Amino acid sequence: MKKMWIMIFMVAALITAGCAGDSTETTTYTDDDLEVTTNIPEGAEDQWCPVGTTWEAVNPQTGESMTMEITGTETVNGIEMCKAMVEIEPVVDGVAKMVYLWAENGESVIWTNYDESGNVHSKITILDGKMSITAENGEVIEFGTTE
Repeated sequence: MKKMWIMIFMVAALITAGCAGDSTETTTYTDDDLEVTTNIPEGAEDQWCPVGTTWEAVNPQTGESMTMEITGTETVNGIEMCKAMVEIEPVVDGVAKMVYLWAENGESVIWTNYDESGNVHSKITILDGKMSITAENGEVIEFGTTE
């Protein structure tokens, strides 16, 4: 499952950077432990928020899977952010679903993890030069990210 977490962070970083690829066809990467399939719809390949793009990682040996779909944009604190929904099967460390929001410039990010009941499990927010982390127990830690 560690490999799956690494893959989702890599894909999220690529999409955030606007490097999701230039192919409108389905692309699949396979090794012994993981099969990753990415699909970018026609016309979305050059967009910073390629709505309809999907990504799925499956461990063919265990059946564990993680899927992500870019669903649209949302405005947070006046900042337009791209939104991706992530589903995890089976639940890992209490996390069943994630919502990932990012701004085109990459300076604003919100990553919210949800449990099976749809309750917030944890959250990382980077907005207006400030970072806050909300832990599973509700404790909030805040940082300044700019000097």
